[in-house]
Amino acid sequence: MTDPVSVIVPARNEAETIRKVVSILLGMADVGEVVVIDNGSTDDTAAQADAAGARVVSETRVGMGHAVRAGIMAAKYDWVMKVDADLDKFDTDLFARMPAARGPGIGLVKGAWHDPGDNMPMTRLLVMPAICLMFPGLGHLRAPNSGLYLFNKSLIAPDALVDDYAVDLDVMLRVHAAGAKVVEVDIGRIEHDVRDVPHYNAMAEMLLKFFLSRQNRRLTTEMVVMAQDGAEVIRHALGTIAAKAVAGGRVTIFLASDQGPDGQVLRKVLSPYPTVRVLPLAAANTFAPGANATGLRVLAPFPQADKTEVLVTAIGVHDAARDIASELLLMPVQQGDRVIAGFRPDTATENEDGLAIKREALYHLDGKVQESTPPPREVFQSYGSLPEALKPLFHSTAKRPSAG
Repeated sequence: MTDPVSVIVPARNEAETIRKVVSILLGMADVGEVVVIDNGSTDDTAAQADAAGARVVSETRVGMGHAVRAGIMAAKYDWVMKVDADLDKFDTDLFARMPAARGPGIGLVKGAWHDPGDNMPMTRLLVMPAICLMFPGLGHLRAPNSGLYLFNKSLIAPDALVDDYAVDLDVMLRVHAAGAKVVEVDIGRIEHDVRDVPHYNAMAEMLLKFFLSRQNRRLTTEMVVMAQDGAEVIRHALGTIAAKAVAGGRVTIFLASDQGPDGQVLRKVLSPYPTVRVLPLAAANTFAPGANATGLRVLAPFPQADKTEVLVTAIGVHDAARDIASELLLMPVQQGDRVIAGFRPDTATENEDGLAIKREALYHLDGKVQESTPPPREVFQSYGSLPEALKPLFHSTAKRPSAG
């Protein structure tokens, strides 16, 4: 028997059809439950869904993203199928193809349908070009913005999803960035009502805004952080790390000392994000980038004569990334209240999405509320800008991680 599926159905004022929709879904193989998200209805959608056997969740904030997020968080099973409330337009027998397509390494199955009266202008003119330019690993999809799909929710942080209709793309990009495969199955034919130009204009503006918001987040550039302890990470790089985690990117943190209270603080504030791992430094010898990684950004402490192990290991990981672009950036090192001499920052990161997480970690670390908000940028020095006299020392002792 395959893993059961939770089906989530965002619904607003669907009292006339929701009962039939729920009955159809509950009769499908692999479906373990149906969750209807009553998204601010003014009719008796909730009562009709409940009477048909669905579990009803109320989400008063109107918007597809709000509804989908509430449904995912309420779902009992890891595998979640998101469908619309207009199933009367589909050949629902073909929906069984989505659970059947699950397999090793697959994290999301898109349901691709075709409409003989719709030449898909949004997909052809906006979504597909953006996908091919920004996420070429998803260029094989015919219907990347389909709102009918099945995915493994354990791969993403649902609470960080966008609020609007771009949520379906957001889920897909997060699964892809997490390193899982995204596949597609044909679920037949549908005939939608004719959409007018204002509908497409509004949709295009919303989706373009979403893609632009993802442009500088480099979701498939994986981040690896190496440090002496959690405090070093929290003070000098957590905003950057948290911003990557909130967007759904993969982050692996290796600590020479990972069991202290600062390490526990780091784990606690990053625990909502399944694409983040905090591991002992020794585990770096087996590190390998995720399957969908297109780049690697390695962060490590600025050189210290008496502490070389962390930087040496970071150089090994950086040098081992032969098939993808890799950069090595150095974090400032603090001695008392002062940054170690010689640190010359030349790279800054925008990390506004991670500031709340950094502020929380600093509170737990120092035991007091920060008098001011952490700066919205963190600074690093590129390894290539180090004086040449320092580089041979570290390269001569760097060990490449094993391919395993």
